[in-house]
Amino acid sequence: MERNEGYKCPACGKALATVQINETEVEACTQGCGGLWLDAAELFRIDEEGEADDSPVLQKLLAFNTPRDTENRDKISCMKCECKMRRHEYREGSGIYIDECYGCGGIWLDGGELKAIRENPVVARSNQEREQLAKDFSRRVQEEARRLKEEEKRRQMGRSRRAW
Repeated sequence: MERNEGYKCPACGKALATVQINETEVEACTQGCGGLWLDAAELFRIDEEGEADDSPVLQKLLAFNTPRDTENRDKISCMKCECKMRRHEYREGSGIYIDECYGCGGIWLDGGELKAIRENPVVARSNQEREQLAKDFSRRVQEEARRLKEEEKRRQMGRSRRAW
């Protein structure tokens, strides 16, 4: 289940373990502060309440509290590309601030931040809106594909009539 890739926790300096949360492999500070490293887009696989709830690793990570004074600490460096990470609000109005690497897209969540994200009503509403936008976009793409197919069929029928 756990293996060490040689990464150190950017918050407390302890070794990170590579752990599996359902289909998502992440680096976690399971022996220290409970921080969590996610590569680009991995957060979307576990950010909603109820996702991967049967994972014992996830349950352990959700039990950590947000560490003291993360707002006043020095900027942390990305463990993958060593760029200074930027601290910003996860979703506008959520009040949850995360560290993100603008170089590789990785995200560092301090212990407790994943739980805060999963339980935050602003994030939940934003996730629902994002899901609805994706469904609407998919529907529009399918409708456009049907329209283009019908248009092509009409063109072919017009060409075959002129050939006679």
